[in-house]
Amino acid sequence: MKLRKALSSKWYVDPDIFQKEREVIFKRGWWPFTPLHNLANPGDYVADSVCSWPAFALRGKDGELRTFLNICRHRGASLLPPGSGNVDSISCPYHGWLYGDDGRLLKTPRFGAQLESEYRQLSLQRIGHKVWNGMIFVQIDQDEGLSFGEWIGEVDDLCKSFAGPANLDYYGKFQVTGDLNWKTYCDNTVEGYHLRFVHPRLAKTLSAGNVELRCVNNGRSVVFDVAYGRDGADLRGKQGTWVYHFPGMQLVLGDKLFKIERVEATAVGSVRSTNWAWYGGLSDAEREDAFVWARQIVEEDFAICSSVTKNMASGSYIPGPLSPAMEQHVMQFQDRIRELIG
Repeated sequence: MKLRKALSSKWYVDPDIFQKEREVIFKRGWWPFTPLHNLANPGDYVADSVCSWPAFALRGKDGELRTFLNICRHRGASLLPPGSGNVDSISCPYHGWLYGDDGRLLKTPRFGAQLESEYRQLSLQRIGHKVWNGMIFVQIDQDEGLSFGEWIGEVDDLCKSFAGPANLDYYGKFQVTGDLNWKTYCDNTVEGYHLRFVHPRLAKTLSAGNVELRCVNNGRSVVFDVAYGRDGADLRGKQGTWVYHFPGMQLVLGDKLFKIERVEATAVGSVRSTNWAWYGGLSDAEREDAFVWARQIVEEDFAICSSVTKNMASGSYIPGPLSPAMEQHVMQFQDRIRELIG
């Protein structure tokens, strides 16, 4: 049998391919944005970026949740600073253009009456949003992308087998950034081949249990069904599930935790991982240990994937064979990239 080979290095370093990915994959995808509890009151907002698109979510005075691009319709300034806060209205810090909490343009200082007929066309640019499992998700391109229900698919049912944010306590958020291509991280995510080499502590907990991999959502999701031993059982429960969902969401599900991760490319050779975690049935010390351990796992993956990206950029990598037993989901992921980008 002839072995399949991995993607060539150009797929990981070519800026033209990356721009196609932004338009065809990232812009149409759904992305975890912020926990819903951060927008409990009228005027509450969270401003962040998703794959370098600046965005914010805002709770209006009418109680409605709305999401917009964080870009003034005048000359493109950012309207709200990164992070969270509370506002009565949205005033551009550059030239004072004023918007309502529904995105309507209200005031343009020193323009006179000439612009009034165009106000309706100069409302803030809306983006899609959906609330799921205590998280707000956003979608930049609502016209070309899947609906949220189509996108989340069978992952919704997977989550119903475990405790979620509604039954756990929110603990916190952490971010990890690194010099790697997003596909090296996803290649890594969909196989268990590397676990005992890259993640020593995690490997010990799994040596006392087991891991089984399968696909759902027509191959868009890779599911790891996990039985934990040792400290993994103490901090996560005896049974759990890990999910990679294309293009950039990961979940860690268990009786004692719910962790959601947004994996976003910020450039052809850089990635930001944002993680939110909920825990239940753990002491304060155990929750801190679980949280630090979760970050350590991401950092371990980033370290090895950074070395892969660096070697891809050297121009010296010759694509190697993929293991039919251990890397079938890598093949499937790479085939999806070829299909979408062409």
